Amino acid sequence: MSLPDDQSPAPRPLRLLRSRTAATVLALTFCVGLVGSMAFLVLREIDALSTSNSDNLQWSLAQADVEYMQFRLALELAEKDQVSLRDLRRRFDIFYSRLATLESGAVYRGMRDARDLVEPRQNIQDFMAFAVPLIDGPDADLQAALPELQTAADAIMVEVRNLTLAGLAAFADDSDQQRQQVMGTLIRLAAVLAIVLAGLMLLALALWRLNRLASLREAEVQRTAGRMRTIVETSLDAIILSDAEGRIREFNTAAQSIFGYSRAEARQRDMLELLIVPESHDQILSLARHRFDPDAVASILPTLDRTLDVKAMARGGRTFPAELSFDRAAGADGPVYVAFIRDISRRKAAEEGLTEARDRALASERVKAEFLAVMSHEMRTPLNGLLGTMQLLRDHKMTEAQSDLLDHMQSSGQLLLGLVNDVLDLAKFEAGKLSVEQKPMSVKRLLDGVVETISPLAAANGTALSWHWEGVEQDAIAGDARRLRQVLLNLLGNAVKFTRGGSVEIEVETLGFRDPKLEFRVIDTGIGIAEADLERIFLDFETLDSSYARQVGGTGLGLGIARRMTGLMGGTIGAESEVGEGSLFWVRIPMLPVADMPAYNGPDRRARTLQPRMARQAPMTILLVEDNEINRFVARQMLIAEGHEVIEAHDGMSGVEMASTRAFDLILMDISMPVLDGQAAARLIRAGKGPCARTPILAVTAHALPEEVARFREAGMEYCISKPLDRGELLATLAAARQGATEVARVPEMSPSTVDALLDTAHLERFWIDLPEAAREALLQRFTDETARDIAWFADKPTDDPALQAQAHRIAGSCAAFGLKALRKHLGQIETALKQSGTVDPALITALPNLWARSHTALDLWCDEARQTV
Repeated sequence: MSLPDDQSPAPRPLRLLRSRTAATVLALTFCVGLVGSMAFLVLREIDALSTSNSDNLQWSLAQADVEYMQFRLALELAEKDQVSLRDLRRRFDIFYSRLATLESGAVYRGMRDARDLVEPRQNIQDFMAFAVPLIDGPDADLQAALPELQTAADAIMVEVRNLTLAGLAAFADDSDQQRQQVMGTLIRLAAVLAIVLAGLMLLALALWRLNRLASLREAEVQRTAGRMRTIVETSLDAIILSDAEGRIREFNTAAQSIFGYSRAEARQRDMLELLIVPESHDQILSLARHRFDPDAVASILPTLDRTLDVKAMARGGRTFPAELSFDRAAGADGPVYVAFIRDISRRKAAEEGLTEARDRALASERVKAEFLAVMSHEMRTPLNGLLGTMQLLRDHKMTEAQSDLLDHMQSSGQLLLGLVNDVLDLAKFEAGKLSVEQKPMSVKRLLDGVVETISPLAAANGTALSWHWEGVEQDAIAGDARRLRQVLLNLLGNAVKFTRGGSVEIEVETLGFRDPKLEFRVIDTGIGIAEADLERIFLDFETLDSSYARQVGGTGLGLGIARRMTGLMGGTIGAESEVGEGSLFWVRIPMLPVADMPAYNGPDRRARTLQPRMARQAPMTILLVEDNEINRFVARQMLIAEGHEVIEAHDGMSGVEMASTRAFDLILMDISMPVLDGQAAARLIRAGKGPCARTPILAVTAHALPEEVARFREAGMEYCISKPLDRGELLATLAAARQGATEVARVPEMSPSTVDALLDTAHLERFWIDLPEAAREALLQRFTDETARDIAWFADKPTDDPALQAQAHRIAGSCAAFGLKALRKHLGQIETALKQSGTVDPALITALPNLWARSHTALDLWCDEARQTV
């Protein structure tokens, strides 16, 4: 395939040589012109010195003397009557005309001004003036004056001789000067000719180098053209050249293969009409106008997509998706357009396949989520009946044997609930929905609870179970007690299951100083694990293939979930074991010590110990919407035992109808129900104008996924508890609903690092020590009251209110006095923004209440600790 001429600029050495050659040619042209003009001058001077002129001049000067001598001889002969007066007059006229020629001839102009000729010429002219009247007069007068004329002629003989000699001398001088001028001109002409010769030599050298570079350039262009031709012909994309009218000029091999036309068939045909379906013409022309329009805005050109997805058309009318890009280049007879067309049928098919696969994967994820939701509901519903009934049984008097049986039943139920939670936790982890918390907790209380939970199983296997500290105790730490408890319960449960008649012990130890970690070691004397299996046991659904392992059973999920939970907490987990010698499982988590604070005491559904009863609340009228009879029974009995009145509805529609006819203090709404589910029922209640439109709705759900809970809140359910129902959690949530809070009130929790970020503790310590207790407490109370009021003042003020700056400055000063450094800095940013621009970012104003609440909490916590240490 032929390509357009290379429009790239010549290499720098070639451009430099060309410019020097051009300068040399101009200089030589000037020199040739100068030589020509000088040659013309030389010719003129040589002509002036030509022999004929020189001979004529010298001869004329010599003849003047001869003519004078002949005139004088004729004058002497005339006195002797040997020559007639007529001959005398003729000789005089000859002499006179010779002198007149010397006086007026152009060839003698240069001599006449010679200084040596002035006096002779004057004397001769005086003689002529004397002699002419006599020569032209009568013969008698001439005859009489012959003696006098003879005397006068003798007197000027010397002058004539001097005139001749002076003329010849002047002529010789003038000839010498002319010869010198000609010589100088010839020398200059020779120099110029030498320069011209040198220039010609340089020009010849430059032309030789230029020719050599041109040859090299031609060879390089040929090699480049060959490579480009090879690239174009071997390209998998169709490459098409067209002129400004869109007629095809070149058609590479790939284009012939893709479109089915030969090069001869495609040439001179309209590219768009031949290769592109009509629907894509406007798209291509629009891009061409934007790219090649000289009036196009330069700033938008880089943002234009240089490729287009179009529909191409092959021979026979077959259409296929194609990717097209093109550009313009200069050609010999106008611009040419180079188009690259790629068949993207396979890519489009792959994209459609990927899209379909993605849709299937998303559908699979939705099915999986729905499956987990359904399984959560279906498994938690009977568990709710079992565990709830067991809690109700404890309200009745039982024998010790019955109590033991109930303990075993409740322990088994909790273990079953643990399996359900493991599966849901695994699904939430894979979906990225699992997170950890950093809250104060007691290691001692946590381990006591774990050991107490596993004790029944250990006792059944005849296994001794205990825990102890190694080294210095560190009871109060910050961490996720629930996740850590789940990991330890899993490890301890496995150890007890595989140890019969032996011992299981938990060791706790603090490791390191700069970056301390808390290590939990679960050591058993059980059957042990082969070294080859130590990594495999942490995989999902992996169980050891031994008869004893099959005997104890298990899903193989526990250790996989423990590994994930440990990783979420920033820790590591591992195992060491020998077959027949027992095993050691260890867990290391970052240790964040905290000051003595309320330790973890949240509800533990796996523990057999009961939470203390909350104070009995004032009776409420509660609507219970639940389709499962057992679940209704459990919830009803728990509520009635607390003195509440319970009205039941068997599905969502019945609940909506009851809520529209009677006022209730609270509605307990199940989620998955026939006829109308809980979310739809809550929306109908909120949308109506019935007596329960603003009644708190508590969602009772077996669905454990966070996004589900978020949807419940969007439907109008302010509170949510999970099945199986826990009496303590249910009663606490009822209390929160009565108080109008969104969660059960609790002691504020804050890590020391957060307190340090909010407060200037060093300043607070000086403040605490320097002031007496009464004044200190009064100042603190006044400061918190005034600051709370002042922070609330910002809420309804425009961001350009002039009073904002003064208010921010005043509050910042008070915050500095009481060590609230984060709040003071924030107020300083508000003040600075108002000084510089007269307005402030609304986000800074919006953040004030939350920052004040956190700072206030940190201040209260610090003050409480300071009061205890005094």
